[in-house]
Amino acid sequence: MRRYLREAWKDIKQGENLDLYIIIPTALVIGILNLLGIKEVESKLSAITLVILGFIAGSLLSNRKSTKELKEATNNVQSSTNDLKAEIINEVKEATNNVQSSTNDLKEEIINFREAINNGNLKIDQQNTLYEELIKRILKNKTPEKITFIQHSGVLLRDKILAPLMRLNTKIILYQQCDEIWDTLNLGGDTKDRISGVPKELYLRERNNRNDPNNCYKANLYIKRFYSPASVRAVLVDSDVLIISWYVYSQDDEGKTNIKGSEYPGLMVFKETTEFAILKFMLETICKDLDKECLDQPEDYPGSQLIHIHEAKPH
Repeated sequence: MRRYLREAWKDIKQGENLDLYIIIPTALVIGILNLLGIKEVESKLSAITLVILGFIAGSLLSNRKSTKELKEATNNVQSSTNDLKAEIINEVKEATNNVQSSTNDLKEEIINFREAINNGNLKIDQQNTLYEELIKRILKNKTPEKITFIQHSGVLLRDKILAPLMRLNTKIILYQQCDEIWDTLNLGGDTKDRISGVPKELYLRERNNRNDPNNCYKANLYIKRFYSPASVRAVLVDSDVLIISWYVYSQDDEGKTNIKGSEYPGLMVFKETTEFAILKFMLETICKDLDKECLDQPEDYPGSQLIHIHEAKPH
């Protein structure tokens, strides 16, 4: 009994359920007075009953409103929860789709790379083989407007590549390291002679065939000397195909610097591949930097009208 009284007193202090705490004792008092036969109570019993019923109705209405508000609040929370759940699900789906899309793109790149190799749009082989295929392709198709070589020399360049190209109406640019850089690097072997021998031999051939209409040289060859140690060996034919490889320097026990380039495999890339644009941009950037080191052809240059030598700027 005491527990119920404490709970009732706690509710009254907090202002909760006051209507019920008024109705309950009032109804008990009226019921007891009515049992005792007090006439004043009996005469006013109907009115008092109606008042009590009014209190009860008001309490029920208030409870219903509270229940309704609670239900609405619960529904709002449920709705917000569902919206949040749907948003999270959509974000997870979108993230999953992005990952799937990236995976598919990577897979497509790999497939394209593989198809490029299978279709002959990208080849990895010894450089001699690649250059032979390149010359066959050039002679078979339309005459290119411009062919750019970066750091080439020797018999392969002179006899297998430049000799047939010099009979085409095209512009050939050949970037080569100048003689001074070989002395600075203390380079061993005959690399310096192989470089300087290219224009000399081509000039002799051009002069000997100048009057032969079936075998004369037509292409303009621009040899540009530069100082920077070469790291890339490449050729770019218009915007159709390129070959690229690398140079490696090493020193022997005598302190001589050795260079290897043509001994390593090269990569032939055609414009149909996604890698072509990237490599083409790289080569064009290298050529722009090398042009800054190349002077114009000297006015007193004794060469032919087709072979132009641009010496390197002194460092």
